[in-house]
Amino acid sequence: MARTTTVVIGAGHSGLAMSRHLTERAIDHVVLERGEVANSWRTQRWDSLRLLTPNWMTRLPGYRYRGDDPDGYLTVPEVVELIATYAKEVAAPVQAGTTVTAVRPDPVGFTVDTDRGPWRARTVVLASGAHTAASVPAVAEGVPDGITQVALDAYRNPAQLPEGGVLVVGAAASGVQIAEEVHRSGRPVTLAVGEHVRMPRTYRGRDILAWMDATGISS
Repeated sequence: MARTTTVVIGAGHSGLAMSRHLTERAIDHVVLERGEVANSWRTQRWDSLRLLTPNWMTRLPGYRYRGDDPDGYLTVPEVVELIATYAKEVAAPVQAGTTVTAVRPDPVGFTVDTDRGPWRARTVVLASGAHTAASVPAVAEGVPDGITQVALDAYRNPAQLPEGGVLVVGAAASGVQIAEEVHRSGRPVTLAVGEHVRMPRTYRGRDILAWMDATGISS
């Protein structure tokens, strides 16, 4: 059984930021990742996605956006490259291709079971993300078999959808981006909106997030 002081589960931006902080404090640790660094960005995002926040807001501990388009929005490949580069810069001890199957308390902390053997640690940090599984309402079970249903993490582009109209359920950032993309592909689209309020994206020629940052609402 391998031993370490801290096990961090997940090698996305949160897990890597935690790794940097642990390294700064000379705390022995390992970062366990079921796939590669930035795995969810590599495998669970649609092709045309862009970050909601402008590039100048892209910050990690000890890192800021270094490109020449501060007011642009990162694409998925750019996000993957950024996170992978950060992992190398902070020398995160990532053990890729390791799936955590269970976390169990033991007399000295925790035992973390994986498909490559167990780890024992005093502390476990869950950095796998807040939205790692699709939330599909029960009403989906009543949709006729002839209608294709695609969860967000499985959607890639309009070409994978069968011919005909498309219903996009949810009008947050992801739903709006996908509805626009499908509409531009020439398909009729209906966007289902619940209790949703959206602020203007720009005001007086500046991104709304720039105004929020200037007024101290966003940091």
